[in-house]
Amino acid sequence: MVSACFISMLIAALAGMGVGGGGLLVIYLTMIAGMETGPAQGVNLLFFILSAVSALPVHIFIKGRKINYPFVLLLTAAAVPGAMLGAWLAPRLPADLARRVFGVFLLVSGGLSLYKLRSSAKNRAPRS
Repeated sequence: MVSACFISMLIAALAGMGVGGGGLLVIYLTMIAGMETGPAQGVNLLFFILSAVSALPVHIFIKGRKINYPFVLLLTAAAVPGAMLGAWLAPRLPADLARRVFGVFLLVSGGLSLYKLRSSAKNRAPRS
């Protein structure tokens, strides 16, 4: 239980920095804690809401970051039906397929992140 709390705090800290902590929590819950995918997704959703609400005041008031509220509303207008569709689809998809799709998504997004990081490092490197 102590290790789960430590992992949760670490993942929430990463999520607070803008890293996709939710995906990390699902991986931890399913692969290490042995939780089934469905319950892990439910835990992840609630965890994400609570950790995001906790991080938001820090970003706004302490770090002074500006939030583009009209853009947030636009994204939310698209996200709500998307989340409803995903919640409807989830029990209808085989768990193995959902796990594989999620794994491919993580690999592609990680690869893109590394590519962008490498590209930006090349652009900042001093030229001789």
